[in-house]
This record gives sequence, C-alpha cells and structure tokens, in this order.
Amino acid sequence: MNRIFEKSSWGIVYRKRSKDIEVLLLCRKNGKGENEYVLPKGHMEGDETAKDTALREISEETGLDARELEVIKFMTKINYSFVATHKEGSPVIDKDVYLFLVKYSGDSEPTPFRWGVEKWERFTGFKWFRMDELKTANVKPDIYGFIRKNLQYM
Repeated sequence: MNRIFEKSSWGIVYRKRSKDIEVLLLCRKNGKGENEYVLPKGHMEGDETAKDTALREISEETGLDARELEVIKFMTKINYSFVATHKEGSPVIDKDVYLFLVKYSGDSEPTPFRWGVEKWERFTGFKWFRMDELKTANVKPDIYGFIRKNLQYM
C-alpha cells in the first residue's frame, strides 16, 4: 500500500467583541451535502514554516488581511492517518498538523476564497461562533477543548 507524508497548519482564529470571544470557522458541504464547519488550514509549501503556513492559509481561505492576523501561541501538533480514497490507488496519508491560536484585530468580515468549482466548490461561507455555541457545534478537532485550555492567552 502506498503511503504519503504531509504537513499542514491550522489556525483557530478569534476576535474579541465587547466581552465575547468569537472563533471563525468556514462552512463547507460534506460528502452527504450537509453543512459542516472547519478551521482554515492548508499544506506547507517549500521551506515554509508551520507558523507562516498558518498565516498564509488563513488569509487565503478567509480573505482576511494577513497584517491583521497575529499568531498568539503554538497550541499542539496532531498526527493522524487516513486512506485517501479520492486519490488514485487510495494511498494512506500520514499527516502532521500544527495548530496555532491566531488573533484577528481587523474589522472586515471574511470572504472565503474560491479557486474554482473543481477544488473549492464545497465552501459556502463562514460563521463567527461564540464560546457557548462552540460547545455544541459539530466541528473537528475538538476546537472548544483546545480553546478552553488556552483561554488565558486570548
């Protein structure tokens, strides 16, 4: 069985609105056509660092100005494997994902990036979630748990 190793970075993007902390998630259609919320993320390119990847991907996928994004903290590294049935030969993907806490200081609303129907057709929008909403939101990984452990940095 063919194996592929990949590295990606994710960002938990938050902003403060009065006394509330809000976390930005992108909305996309899953394989069943249902809406689900995900973190902005993407693959490392060339000799790019995990931190640089997180900022670039957040800006690309949300349309937020990278100058208004600040990495507050590296949170964790997640390792997982899956069978990529959507790729020729269904290889096993071994993946390292670096998760960062990122503060957004701007006032603009996101405009999720769409590169064309074949690649990004499932992105349908975004939502800023309050902490109480994250408890019951169907998102992976456990974003609420990661944030709860890092509230003192926000």
